[in-house]
Amino acid sequence: MILKSAPSLFSRRLSSSCQVNNRNKPSSSTIGSLLIGQQRQTNHRRDFLAKTMTLSTLSSQKSWPKVTLYGDLTMRPFRNIWMLEEIGLPYKHVMCKPWSKIAKSVHPLGKVPALSVEYHVNEGIAKEKEGEETQEFVVVESAAINTFLGDAFRNHTTTVADNSDDIQPHRQSALVPPPSMPQLRAKYDSLILFVMTEIDSQSLWIHRKHSNLSNVFGEAPGAVMEARRQFDNALDAMIHEITIAGEEDENNPSLKDGDGDGGGCCHYLLPTGFSAVDILFVHCCSWAQQIGWLEGNNGTSIHTSTMGNSDENAPKPLTPKLEAYLKQCRSRPAFMRATGLRKNQVDEKKKRPINSKL
Repeated sequence: MILKSAPSLFSRRLSSSCQVNNRNKPSSSTIGSLLIGQQRQTNHRRDFLAKTMTLSTLSSQKSWPKVTLYGDLTMRPFRNIWMLEEIGLPYKHVMCKPWSKIAKSVHPLGKVPALSVEYHVNEGIAKEKEGEETQEFVVVESAAINTFLGDAFRNHTTTVADNSDDIQPHRQSALVPPPSMPQLRAKYDSLILFVMTEIDSQSLWIHRKHSNLSNVFGEAPGAVMEARRQFDNALDAMIHEITIAGEEDENNPSLKDGDGDGGGCCHYLLPTGFSAVDILFVHCCSWAQQIGWLEGNNGTSIHTSTMGNSDENAPKPLTPKLEAYLKQCRSRPAFMRATGLRKNQVDEKKKRPINSKL
């Protein structure tokens, strides 16, 4: 999480320590200056913490915060647009490619996605008033963004239209387990980090870097071959998790009616139902299907993307359990809305091509 308005405490400490190191014996005036500097640091910390957004701040603000997602929906930002659609939170999407000027303005390395959150400093303010102070911070990394959204907007209530076109209040079931449930939260964190490290960064991203981005990162066929082996092993572990989740659902009568979405008995990765872990894993499976590492439904790819070309190796077979799991996740209304937004972006890009290194 990058706090754009945060005071530069480290630079002040570094400056003060240099003053001491440049003198064998600090004078009384130097010591006095250091004490004043330390007091200023304390004041800055106190002022900063007082302005930092808390969950109580969120719950007291009806029209805030303003959420803006930066990134290309044919890439990892799709995970976040899907999450935002699941929550039903109003947001703005800014299309930008990695390393573009817009991306560099919100991410230290110019990568995507990035989520900007703007909110009122004072708690209890229901709507924006002219002249009132606001703060903004940026969250980066797709998994961190979705975890933040799940924590921050856990009790967010939106409105949905039923079959009679009447607008009804709707509260989304928890997409991220709360810290008050440590065992479930530990499982969530474990699966999130497993997918991000073992499947995303060590497998799929290695392929992308050294295949259709080889002009930037160079060719490394040995690394890609090892990444494919890593993917196969990690995918087997995740399929095992789905199998375990199905057995837990069958043995738990309270889950027989589904996860609160009216979808019947659903075997998601967490026993409480659909979560941000499923969003992340399903997106990685789609990515693998696009590059030919995982068999697609009926031998076809899921959607058009720029994530890479197929390898010569045969795709890993799509097991019945994994196929059923992917089908139920992709049948969710939020996924369909997110897919529609991505298609609109692709269609718009065809009309107005965007110059980019990627």
